[in-house]
Amino acid sequence: MCEQRDIPHRKTGKLIVAADDTETPELSKIRQRAEMNGIDDLSFLSRKQLRAMEPEVRAHEALFSPSTGIIDTHALMQSFFIKAQSGGATIVFHSDVTGIHPCNGLYEIEVNQGEYRFRTRVIINCAGLHADRVASVAGIDIDERGYRLMYCKGSYFSASPSPKLSHLVYPVPQEEQVGLGIHATLDLAGRVRFGPDTEYVGDLEYTVDEEKGDAFWQSVQRYLPCVQKQHLHPDTSGIRPKLQGPGDPYRDFVITEESAAGYPGLINLIGIESPGLTSCIPIARYVSRLVGSYLN
Repeated sequence: MCEQRDIPHRKTGKLIVAADDTETPELSKIRQRAEMNGIDDLSFLSRKQLRAMEPEVRAHEALFSPSTGIIDTHALMQSFFIKAQSGGATIVFHSDVTGIHPCNGLYEIEVNQGEYRFRTRVIINCAGLHADRVASVAGIDIDERGYRLMYCKGSYFSASPSPKLSHLVYPVPQEEQVGLGIHATLDLAGRVRFGPDTEYVGDLEYTVDEEKGDAFWQSVQRYLPCVQKQHLHPDTSGIRPKLQGPGDPYRDFVITEESAAGYPGLINLIGIESPGLTSCIPIARYVSRLVGSYLN
């Protein structure tokens, strides 16, 4: 699809690195999970093989994913935007859903405190950080259903001078699976950034705290000892809509049609954090099947 639509992308490959032999068993678990999900091209690299591939990376062993890549996310979204418009979709920005009311087998949607309204048979609630609020506006008890979102901020630092990398480099994931650890990412221009970390927050605020630099440096040092603390600078941040709070067991996305709760035609997508971008096309196909029973 990227080639057909001229969306900038590159298959960089990804290295998941075990800093010492205590982390090596986790690499085997990752490969097993990958194979269970149909990914069969992962391979183990020795320290020597890793050094030949990425001379600046230090690790006991690594797992290599050759099919991992990067993409211009804004170009991807612009492509979807244009495709939707060409298919007859009306796209309206700066529109806050302030009311959802059942009405003769349909839903009446109130926008911007009554600035305008429309009726629909199907609602797809994919409002990201605000998806729980939209579900609540529809009448769902988000605490009873476990839909209340926790904001988990992820900050990034960049390095100057930047290490010379040609692959994405990830540490072994954290046991509690709050995040994937502070990893080295590449953009299409070859710029390296480190992150994200995990910080539960109460508000949507995106400033990167420069005091985090020491913690970032200590994490990066485990696999990129060439990076010096004074080389790190605050970069950017994002906020994940998580369904689990600090210390809670991992919870996956919620994608469900709410007929059983008394809301036929309401499809909630709750807790869709960053892997949702990677999975956006199969997620859309799955939701399309849910919608089909109402529109066909």
